[in-house]
Amino acid sequence: MATVLVTGIGGVLGSLVAGILATQPRMRVVGVGRVAPEQMPADVEVRVCDMSGETLLTMMRASRVDAVVHLDMSGEEETLPYEIPGRGNVYRAIEVLGACHAAEVKRIVIRSSTLVYGARADAPLFFAETAPLSGGAPAGLLQDYIEIERLVADFKARHPDVKITMVRCAPVAGNGVRSPVVQFFTRRPAPMLAGFDPRVQVLHIHDAAVALALATLNDQVDGAFNVAAHPPLLLSQAILFAGGQPLPLPALAFQAASFLEPLRSLIGTLPFPIEYLQYACVGDTRRAVCALHWEPQRRPDETLREFAADHA
Repeated sequence: MATVLVTGIGGVLGSLVAGILATQPRMRVVGVGRVAPEQMPADVEVRVCDMSGETLLTMMRASRVDAVVHLDMSGEEETLPYEIPGRGNVYRAIEVLGACHAAEVKRIVIRSSTLVYGARADAPLFFAETAPLSGGAPAGLLQDYIEIERLVADFKARHPDVKITMVRCAPVAGNGVRSPVVQFFTRRPAPMLAGFDPRVQVLHIHDAAVALALATLNDQVDGAFNVAAHPPLLLSQAILFAGGQPLPLPALAFQAASFLEPLRSLIGTLPFPIEYLQYACVGDTRRAVCALHWEPQRRPDETLREFAADHA
């Protein structure tokens, strides 16, 4: 019997992934997190802990864990000021990787984001997983993902015998969850950069959970996978489908927002650098389709309309 440890069990995505894995034959699933899930997934051993490396290592050794799925990312499913998740996401990833190494876990699956490629004028129509990642972003969730990707690359270089799969999810929605990007789509008004309407991707949280479960069950795969619904939408379309109201503004308005309170209140805090309002950052999902046999079951417009109806 194989044992899988899933972090972030207190979140919707962690609970869904653990529940899917627990339905597999000869599969023991241990879910750990800083809080317990609202609804306990069937056949999952749930344990609330401080998520420190020492605690995780003790659990991994006691349960003889074969694989770890790391989904504990603050700021994805809940609205929090950056000061709260802050560096915690990066530190927890360090703790998880360190515990996996000490416990000799040879299979690790980690959630990431398709936005790590960055938005720029010379971007390809679709980013393949081999594309270089963004050089960085202002402090926030996106910067955490970029730093975690770098940590994983360094860990993999030092421990080539460990299989690490990065599942780069498009912004998710569904089951009461709205990622920071989807939350931006719902704003009235949602500021856009005048003259630009880049393509964007979204993903239903159930489709994200299936992708992560498939990546965990397939012990032959390694590396990164983009997962997103088809087809991409224009930013203005995504905003309208989600119940928001697009408001094109000149670039000068965004520049002046730093010192003019009316503009600062109008534009608010963006969940990404302003370049993402100008250029597309769209992931190529063909590798996930071919290697993981994964296909999204919900179109992006369906996901956003469902979300808008639930929050009407």
